[in-house]
Amino acid sequence: STTHEAVTVAKQDTLMMQQWREMKAQQPNALLLYRCGDFYEMFYEDAEVGSRVLGLTLTARHNGGAADVPLAGVPARALNEYVRRLVGQGFRVAICDQVEDARLAKGIVRRAVVETVTPGVAYSDELLEGRRNNYVVSLAVRGARSAARGDEPVGVAAADVSTGEFRLFTTDEDELDALLTRLSPREVLIPSAADRAPHTADHAAITKRDAWEFDPALGREDLARQFRVHSVEGLGIGTSDAPAVGAAGALLRYLRELQPAGVPQLARPIVERPGGVMLLDEMTCGTLELVESLRGPVTSTQGTAGNATLLAVLDRTMTPMGARLLRCWLLAPLTDHAAIDARLDAVAALVADPLACESLRVALDGVRDVERLAGKAAAGRATPRELAALGASLAKLPKVEEVLRRV
Repeated sequence: STTHEAVTVAKQDTLMMQQWREMKAQQPNALLLYRCGDFYEMFYEDAEVGSRVLGLTLTARHNGGAADVPLAGVPARALNEYVRRLVGQGFRVAICDQVEDARLAKGIVRRAVVETVTPGVAYSDELLEGRRNNYVVSLAVRGARSAARGDEPVGVAAADVSTGEFRLFTTDEDELDALLTRLSPREVLIPSAADRAPHTADHAAITKRDAWEFDPALGREDLARQFRVHSVEGLGIGTSDAPAVGAAGALLRYLRELQPAGVPQLARPIVERPGGVMLLDEMTCGTLELVESLRGPVTSTQGTAGNATLLAVLDRTMTPMGARLLRCWLLAPLTDHAAIDARLDAVAALVADPLACESLRVALDGVRDVERLAGKAAAGRATPRELAALGASLAKLPKVEEVLRRV
């Protein structure tokens, strides 16, 4: 096989190919895009897959005294577009960059895997939908699932690395599908011993992890280390949340594996327990056409979403943050009377003062996606242009506060 041949000739490799093998060994299940000057190159099986999926020309690289190596490359300036296409096809993509100035390097330039992009773990705007969250979800489920154990608690941890949102849930197995319908994850982690993922995760990428990673005791240590607390009780986590803690530990370990620099943008976890919101299963959401139409996507002649869903009818939000929040609220209606009344009172106040409502819309006009821009900045991934956009958006917030104080 190509892999066997690569191993047998490893001693004859050029220095660059030896370095590539070291990087590939760190991410054996991902397509490795290896930076070479103005290109990101793929070798061996990765090159063959990239050539087939992206329509690239498959060539060969001379490898010293070893056999020539299959090669396919993409321009560095178009990296995001090619990564988007690969991830859209369900592939994991590891980005290997130069981590020192080539002019100062002694010998071969040092390189490192700086990021691994998956359907559920991405920062690039090209990979994200602005008006919905991009969750990666971890499920602490047992091996065999059965109706007899339908009330057994399941731990769920959900993170959107682009916004920093981090949520923990402990739910019953027979309510898990409704929770996943609400979250609509792009990627789901399950223990390797689990017989299958819930059917509501059929459209998500499934990643299996070793069962020991979902251990609650290890999860407590991971959470305490991530958020720099002495005990997880300081995060509002109790003994009844043990399944969710196990799921959170597996998720944090996975994120650190994909993002060697860590995920400092993650906010302290929101622990959600049963009883606060109504559970809506996939059939109910579909029949009511809350966020997706039974007729499929509908677009107007202007290219915007048509009024085929309740969300499309109601969504007059001015910012991506508001759009994501409204979607979340529609998929998780409140059940607590006090919370419902508080939300209705806020709406009534703006309805009763149309001038203030219009002033608020004007104040929010031009505010960019603060959550995702701040997430990029915290993770050290923001460009100068994005930092400027974040600053300009934050500068508008005092005016928003001023209008709200008058309502």
